Amino acid sequence: MAESRSIFQFKQFQLAHGKPGLKISTEACLFGAWIPMENPQHALDIGTGSGLIAHMLCQKAATIQMDCLEIHPEVAELARQNAESSPFKEQIKVYQGDIKTWTSEQKYELIVCNPPFFSQHLSALDQSKQMAIHADHLRVDDLAQAIDLHLSEHGQFAVLYPPYEMGVFQQAAEKRGLFAKKIVEVIPKPEAKVLRHMLLGSRKKGEIDLEKIYIRDEEGDYHPDFQELLKPYYLIFP
Repeated sequence: MAESRSIFQFKQFQLAHGKPGLKISTEACLFGAWIPMENPQHALDIGTGSGLIAHMLCQKAATIQMDCLEIHPEVAELARQNAESSPFKEQIKVYQGDIKTWTSEQKYELIVCNPPFFSQHLSALDQSKQMAIHADHLRVDDLAQAIDLHLSEHGQFAVLYPPYEMGVFQQAAEKRGLFAKKIVEVIPKPEAKVLRHMLLGSRKKGEIDLEKIYIRDEEGDYHPDFQELLKPYYLIFP
């Protein structure tokens, strides 16, 4: 199975991805680059996959300690292998388990999740891919409950969803006293529909800061705002 994997080379690290699990996506990279950091000492990555978000956060903050949880055993093993060969291996711990039953005495200053979002979708032939994309394995209520359980009093959380699913998640989160602070619309190019919402939240209720970011401009080149965020990571941005 390892021979069918791809390698994604970043400026400071590389990750094997796909087979098992999903391949690294542009919007996931954007999400990891965007997540604001307020000196968290302990962070939790729910559904870590290949470990992308954890590695991007470790590059941002040399003192952060990442706990990475992955439900699928083979994908969790992939994440472990990536972490073991990483320059950030002392900062990353990978656990195999289901966030709905996983326990930890640690309360986290930051919780991040790029969750599954397809509901009642045709089953994928690859079980690891199916679990990675189907919301049946991590419903919005489950994620909101997990964040509420593991987030410190003054901690923050960041999630990535398509627009409709983000609205459903916000409702579930607010019922548990978790509120959006900032929402960024991710748009592939001008005049295109919104692809994803990136949300930053906390336990404090207040006004929501709304922003937009385009992946590409009118000419089809990467948008300057996208380049600015990904410049520390992408080799194509010197």
